[in-house]
Amino acid sequence: MPSDAPIIAARGVSKMYELYSRPQDRLRQMLFPGGKPLYREHWALRDVSFEVGPGEAFGIIGKNGAGKSTLLQVLAGVLEPTAGEVVLPERTTALLELGSGFKPEFTGRQNVYVNAAVLGIPRATVSERLDDIAAFADIGAHFDQPVKTYSSGMFLRLAFAVTTSLEPDVLIIDEALAVGDVFFRQKCYKRLEGLLSHGTVVVLVSHAMNDVAQFCHRGLLLERGRVTYLGDAAAAVKRYMVGDGGYAPADLGDAVRGLDLPPEAQADDPWPVPEAFLDLSTVAAAENDWAGCTHVAVCDVSGQPCRSFEQGETISIFCRYAVHHDLEVAVAGVELINDKRVIVFGKNSLQFDSDHPTLTPAGSSLRVRFDVKLDLAPGEYTFNLGFSAMSHEDFERRASLSHQELESRNTVISILTRAGDFLVTFRSRDTTPVQLTHHGVANLPGQATLRLYGGDGSGTEEECLRRPKG
Repeated sequence: MPSDAPIIAARGVSKMYELYSRPQDRLRQMLFPGGKPLYREHWALRDVSFEVGPGEAFGIIGKNGAGKSTLLQVLAGVLEPTAGEVVLPERTTALLELGSGFKPEFTGRQNVYVNAAVLGIPRATVSERLDDIAAFADIGAHFDQPVKTYSSGMFLRLAFAVTTSLEPDVLIIDEALAVGDVFFRQKCYKRLEGLLSHGTVVVLVSHAMNDVAQFCHRGLLLERGRVTYLGDAAAAVKRYMVGDGGYAPADLGDAVRGLDLPPEAQADDPWPVPEAFLDLSTVAAAENDWAGCTHVAVCDVSGQPCRSFEQGETISIFCRYAVHHDLEVAVAGVELINDKRVIVFGKNSLQFDSDHPTLTPAGSSLRVRFDVKLDLAPGEYTFNLGFSAMSHEDFERRASLSHQELESRNTVISILTRAGDFLVTFRSRDTTPVQLTHHGVANLPGQATLRLYGGDGSGTEEECLRRPKG
């Protein structure tokens, strides 16, 4: 990511709305501005400051009502802040809602020229890029039809094609990509990567947390109009997720007091030597006060410290959690991320079908070991660690719950982003059948069958397919 002067600079941005109980109070306030305020103040934004450099993808996240839309409207110039300022280049464009900025009676082609004129782009330049815009939108004959006849998907295709083909200095996107199908979204992200490489700033607001974590370089987390985190996008997403769920700790009383847990010092499970554990002082951790991660180690299957593995070897990741509140069923998970910020593998102890302690009392410690066979492409990887809790009742019926139901009943307690790293290399020993086990990010179970037949093949399907038509 370039480190040049910022393209966007927000300094102390605040936005206040006047909320009136009755419509007539608004009129009285206008007629007698010096009188007693008849409204209550609602601050949608409070002292928001950040900078975004050229070629940076910047994510803005937060729960509903956090102030995301208000901030985007301020950035887009739709709203004036009550206090503070935003510095942006002139060629800033936004996809805040489908069809915004389009003239309904104009055709798609005519709207391309209208949007370009707003950005100050000469008509001759637009004409040169018109074929590219039409090809990217891929709406066929509808390009010359009034946009009032378009579906939401056609709106999105044309709006995205126009704003990206005209190469703005800043592109602001608010959930728009969620409308397209998977093929169009892939095409959009490829186009956005191209814009970033040429220095365009992309500001993305989305409830698709994986999109923010994997596409954006940095993220801003808003809560009730205030910035609660500004930094690495994946870390921002993890902080957003902590504490969000349907489980709350409770005093389990006699149930946990009756447990006879052995002291950790007497533990007989395999555990790495002290020098194997990583320095966590600089690791981005998002945790509440229910539990915290204290130790992480990367080892080979024998438990020896190791950071380099050949394809197909098994990595063992050890971690320890100190539990501060009585919990019922504790769940631990791991994610492996490649150098393109793509999560290539993620699995928790429920999905591993592990044995789980059904009571996790305050003052106890939980040791976790993940063994993962690295059927991955050679390259550098990092890993995230997660810890959550759920009720014993939900745990017992976990197989009958949908993924969404199960996720909503789990409360995230601790997430470590980029807790450690490791390297996957080509195989140097057993290279059967060939050295590289597969192409692509991950290896999948399967098989290939080849069959050879004699004869002239005149009646085979293969021959029929090769014959010229007509």
